[in-house]
Amino acid sequence: MLFDQRGCGKSTPFAALEENSTRDLVRHIEALRRHLGIERWLVFGGSWGSTLALAYAESHPERVSDLVLRGIFLLRKEEIDWFYQKGADALYPDAWEAYLAPIPIDERGDLVRAYYKRLTSSDPGIRSNAARAWSVWEGSTSNLFPNPALVAKTSEDEFSLAFARIECHYFVHGAWLQGRELLANVSAIRHLPAVIVQGRYDVVCPMMSAWALHRAWPEADFRVVQDAGHSAFEPGILHELVLATDRFR
Repeated sequence: MLFDQRGCGKSTPFAALEENSTRDLVRHIEALRRHLGIERWLVFGGSWGSTLALAYAESHPERVSDLVLRGIFLLRKEEIDWFYQKGADALYPDAWEAYLAPIPIDERGDLVRAYYKRLTSSDPGIRSNAARAWSVWEGSTSNLFPNPALVAKTSEDEFSLAFARIECHYFVHGAWLQGRELLANVSAIRHLPAVIVQGRYDVVCPMMSAWALHRAWPEADFRVVQDAGHSAFEPGILHELVLATDRFR
């Protein structure tokens, strides 16, 4: 079963930020479980989904049978800074120029906050331009080898608006998590069967985060895919995810 979190996909109102926080989403997931009458379920999440999967599992460990996590993102400041402020630009300076373009030089000291100002602007043109640049930056860096189809998808107006607004909304507020909360609370779920899949050359969610989770949770099965980036559709990552879900089926 897949579901669209508040504000994206088929959720309404589209691209809305109200009542849209990590705590809200954890409540939504739990309400959905109760509504469907499911006693315990496998929780699967990648990238931001791994953040949310960990937050949900740590809040409701008794409702989780297994975890499959991919492209680990713990939403620590150093992770956000790496991809949106300084770090990943060293690997993708060409794509970085397009990401910087909507932001005046005097506002580039805090790019996430500068983007948030534009993504929440009352001017639709400003919102759209910022959303496209933010979204294409991630689309351009998500695969080990360039994926023009993904870049095209991330540049679409509707997709990019929800993607960028909601991501930036969470990042500028630190996802309403207390510092290193997800790592600090791993003890609540260390007894659960889990597989962690990480691309060695993931630029969006670099391996330092998956390694930190692995060190805090050595019982989880940690799989590093040596020839992969961030996308769940990288062949090696997809192979490991299928193996993991088949194991817990």
